[in-house]
Amino acid sequence: MRPIKEVNTVLNAQGYSLETSIIEVMKEFNFKTLIHRAGIAKACGYSIAAILTLVLMLPLMLLENTHQFYKSHYAKEEHMKKDTIYRMKNNPNYPWRRLLYAVAKAFRKLAGKTTSGSSSGVTALILDDTTDSRVGYKMENISHVFDHVIRKTVYGYKILVLSFFDGTTNHPLDFSIHTEKPLAAKKRRKQFKKDVDPRSPGGKRRKEAHTTKIRQAIAMIKRAVKNGFVPDYVLCDSWFTCEELIKAIRDAARGKIHLIAGVPNGNRKYGYKDGLFNAKEITAMLKKSGKVHRCRKWNTRYMEAVVEYKGAGPLKMFISRYPGQKKWRVFVTTNAGLSYVQMMEVYGIRWTIEVLFRECKQRLLLGKCQSNDFDAQIASTTITFILYTFLSHLKRQRDYTTLGDVLLLIQEDVCEKNLAQRLFDLFEALLELAINTISQDGSIDISQFKNSPEWQYIRQVLSSSFLFEQMDSVDNAA
Repeated sequence: MRPIKEVNTVLNAQGYSLETSIIEVMKEFNFKTLIHRAGIAKACGYSIAAILTLVLMLPLMLLENTHQFYKSHYAKEEHMKKDTIYRMKNNPNYPWRRLLYAVAKAFRKLAGKTTSGSSSGVTALILDDTTDSRVGYKMENISHVFDHVIRKTVYGYKILVLSFFDGTTNHPLDFSIHTEKPLAAKKRRKQFKKDVDPRSPGGKRRKEAHTTKIRQAIAMIKRAVKNGFVPDYVLCDSWFTCEELIKAIRDAARGKIHLIAGVPNGNRKYGYKDGLFNAKEITAMLKKSGKVHRCRKWNTRYMEAVVEYKGAGPLKMFISRYPGQKKWRVFVTTNAGLSYVQMMEVYGIRWTIEVLFRECKQRLLLGKCQSNDFDAQIASTTITFILYTFLSHLKRQRDYTTLGDVLLLIQEDVCEKNLAQRLFDLFEALLELAINTISQDGSIDISQFKNSPEWQYIRQVLSSSFLFEQMDSVDNAA
């Protein structure tokens, strides 16, 4: 019996050898080349491209971690052992930050070729942090952190993120993972510990974890400018706004970058009318002088004034309140030429980083890494942000409404392939039963059929038509 090569044609016609959209995006990004240029490589065994491809696929397969993958039906088609993935994530010598920047630069290059979507014309670096809460305290560098959403202290990390809005899409550029309030000495002794060269990427990340977020934010902004991401504005909320940050932004890129930020409506003093006053006092003075305006577009009341803040120079202050609100919100900008409407429009871009956090936590496994090793936490966060960038490119390229639409489409594609795999497993079981029955009957001697080249060819065609053989194709993409 000759090999039935027509089966391959039938499978292709039915779409069972389709490459998933995310694999196509990886090829567009030349992901293997980016990994190589970032300096991430294995001495032997599976390539980093193959390992990363598998890990990137987990949320697309509706799996939360590597352990779930190896308990699923998908594992039947994958020969890679789970220890291979763990070794990659736990390696302190991999420069994950360099890889994330390489992906961001590739996104920028590809975005220049994309015409779909409308552009606001304003570019911005957006700075914010999010709580990565955990159940236990034995992970390396876990501390007490305050979660502003539930307003209580939990075990976990704070993830400080810098993203870039290019006028259409917001995507992550850089991040650092931070500790806050240390645990009690008894609990710290039970935490995972690892000896790492302080000069290695993993050693530097550990040092960052104990650095103030303001200092790390300034380092991120400088690094972004150095890598060619020079925006019109830096946007952040009131927690980050301080003299040191304002001066660093104005010094970057020879004064080309301006700041728009919220500021605390508290006791911070500003120079105004030959005196030092806090925001509440300035608000009272402006109200008394009748300088309250109404903005029809935003349906708000607002006031504005030019103030001095320590050594940061002159700032334009906007004090705003929506109908029904009792408290006035305070914003400042280093661009004195901005009107209130313009400021609000630009500051509204900051919301895109909240969307990024939500999508990454709910859909892309941010904060789901269960490893005690801090290097694995860094690797997993990087992988989440790389996948977010890939999906953002797919959304932009195909003009989907939301990132969730893109993810749902890919997940449906992957789940369909999983269903097809189960059907072929059933087909194999039925065929094996038929072979055994006929063999036992003795009427036809086909007991050796399973060892024949024809049967092996059919099995090869069936297995190669699914997800993981397609994933291997990225290893040959350059």
